Amino acid sequence: MSEKKHIEILKSIEKFILGELSQSQIDDLWVEFLKNPEYYKLFETELYMRGLAKKGVKPNFSDDIDQVNEPAVSYIYKYRVWFAAAAAALLITIGLQFFSINEQQAMQQWALSSIDTNEMLGAEIFRSDEPDVASIDIGINEALALAFDEETVLAIERFRDLLAQSPTETQRTRIEVNLGILLYNVTAYESAAVHFESAVRSEEIDRNLKEKAYWFLGNAYLNIGQVNEARDAVFEAYTLSGRFQSPALALLKKLDQRLQNVPPDAVR
Repeated sequence: MSEKKHIEILKSIEKFILGELSQSQIDDLWVEFLKNPEYYKLFETELYMRGLAKKGVKPNFSDDIDQVNEPAVSYIYKYRVWFAAAAAALLITIGLQFFSINEQQAMQQWALSSIDTNEMLGAEIFRSDEPDVASIDIGINEALALAFDEETVLAIERFRDLLAQSPTETQRTRIEVNLGILLYNVTAYESAAVHFESAVRSEEIDRNLKEKAYWFLGNAYLNIGQVNEARDAVFEAYTLSGRFQSPALALLKKLDQRLQNVPPDAVR
């Protein structure tokens, strides 16, 4: 059985105990119990331990020894059974957390550790009759210079100020990508994803910039554990057939194998 399936069953057991499953989901879980009796034993153990915990009951095997004069070996055995049951009950809560952490850490290693600031975009300054447009172009390049000088916090603040100044759609898209890159590099992946998402939705984004934004968006999603969304964004980057196509394909293969979209033998 795959690790993903194992985790899904553990989650279903937890939800069953909490009364959060529909009747059809309960029926499916009982099918799993019939196919894998060890899961039913785990279910029983979890119910038993939770029942004792609610009652505040602790094991008191010494009373049993006094009443029936059981040997010390039997006394020790009962404690071993108790601790084994407790360990099994912890599997659902601690085990699920362990698997979740391991999964996310493994996939974070597939993502870019940082994004080269050379991927950031300056303004294409043209003569304009609108002074505000020219002013924002200058501001974009000034913020870019701060980023190149490793004044990251100041650069982020400057780009955010520029977004509030009603830039043109082209200017806004460049600012969004630049902000996404800077926030990614300070590990603010959720905020970075928001800016990359905004960029790819732009109607005036060119093909090369769209590919870049999707590629970085996929990596941001990967860092926050949104694996399906990461796969979709990376696929979009791949289909645009630009300079990120090769790394996008390599990451797609890993994600499809982890998501079980393809059998492992089919991954080359």
